[in-house]
Order: sequence, then structure tokens, then C-alpha cells
Amino acid sequence: MQTKERYQLQRLTLLALLTAMCVVLRIFKIIDIPNVQPVTDIIMLTTLELGAGTGILLAILVMVISNIFLGFGIWTLPQIFAYAACALTVALFARLLPLKSRKFFWLQELLAGFLGLEYGFFVSLGMAGWGGWAAFIAYWVSGLTFDLYHAAGNLAFYPILYLPLILGLDRFKKKAGWKQNA
Repeated sequence: MQTKERYQLQRLTLLALLTAMCVVLRIFKIIDIPNVQPVTDIIMLTTLELGAGTGILLAILVMVISNIFLGFGIWTLPQIFAYAACALTVALFARLLPLKSRKFFWLQELLAGFLGLEYGFFVSLGMAGWGGWAAFIAYWVSGLTFDLYHAAGNLAFYPILYLPLILGLDRFKKKAGWKQNA
């Protein structure tokens, strides 16, 4: 097999594994509290290590595949949009701050918590397309408690997931000769 084909196959395999892990963790909840699941943290770490394009692609795959089981509705597109916004936020902060440095783990932890709130905001904003600004306000305010659960879950899961995922993704990048823009 040629080098380029092998690289693409390795990249596809990694993406499939990360997607499967996120889908399973989204469907079969570890903790029975609404919006508490490690998917946002996995998307954040993937974006930090492999770039915004991979983070967004992972988010799209996770939402589409998990919604096959959980149900599609008018919320599916806003969910995809919200996770894409989260991946872009991570990429932006990684450019502006020393976010990848382990010395600044606390910055990553704060960002993980913030992403729980950002995700809920953008899902609510996406719902405005179907009901206008009144629907956005109603959806966002009624979901704030769930967004706080999401943020708290991200804060709890991030330190648990950080080292195994970072080491695994770093190992993959070295072994596969990862190209950031690929």
C-alpha cells in the first residue's frame, strides 16, 4: 500500500474509533444526569491535537450517527452547528493562548466548562430559525440548568480523559506522520 493511502486509512480508522466511542458514550450514559457525558471533552481534545477540521468532522459524525438511535428532529442541525462552534472556539483559543501546554491545564479545564455553556447557547440560537427570537430566549432560559449540568460534567470528565486521549492522539500523530491540514 502506498504511503498516502496508508495515511488516509489510518486517519479514517482513528476518526471511526473516536466517533464510535463518542456515540456509545452519548447513547449509553455513564452518569444518569441530563447532558452529562464526555463527548464535548473528546471533541475538544481531538480539536486541540488534530485541528479544527477533524474536530468538526468528528462532531458531525457523532451527532448524525447518535441521532439515528436517539432520534432526528429540528434539533439535529443546531446540535451539529453548536459542536462545530465549540471546535472553532477551541481552535481559536489554541491560537491565542498557550492552551496546549500542560502548565496551563487549568485553562483547558476552564474552556471545557465554558464549552458546555456555549453548546447550549448555540443549540438554542439554532432553534431561533424555527421560532424566532422569542423561541431562542425561551429555549435558552429553560435549558440553562441543563447547560450547567453539561459544563459541570465537562469539568468532571476532562481530567479523567485528558492524559489517555492526549497520549493516544500523540502516539497516532507520530506513528502516522500526521499532517495538520490533511
